[in-house]
Amino acid sequence: MAAIAGIGAAVLAAAPAQADPLPQFAPFGATLFNFGDANFCAGAVSIALEAAPQRPGFVRAHVRSLGYQRGPCGNQVSLGWVGSAGARHHNLYVRAAAGPGQVVTADLFIGMGPAKIMAASWPMQGTFAEWYLYVP
Repeated sequence: MAAIAGIGAAVLAAAPAQADPLPQFAPFGATLFNFGDANFCAGAVSIALEAAPQRPGFVRAHVRSLGYQRGPCGNQVSLGWVGSAGARHHNLYVRAAAGPGQVVTADLFIGMGPAKIMAASWPMQGTFAEWYLYVP
């Protein structure tokens, strides 16, 4: 009996943490088209949102530069939100050459329940994105 319990515990411990589903609606899409910080470079930044595993009230944001014409360039991306934890913001910096850059990830404490997240490059030099979501 102890051997079965030990095997069961090992299997459960080895299972990767799964995030709760994050119902969301992005009316303008999840890509920011903008101008970078050097050489009049034009580019795009994608943003993906998911529930942070085993962290109720948190949303994990994955921000990635998709590349710039006349790069390397970068952008500061400002994320702002309103949720049950109040209104807050967080700034990230992404950089890339002509191809995609590294993913920058941040856990945002939004609070559980309905919320709205907005994203834009800063200073404002292009489009913006917004999401309406229900945070588990």
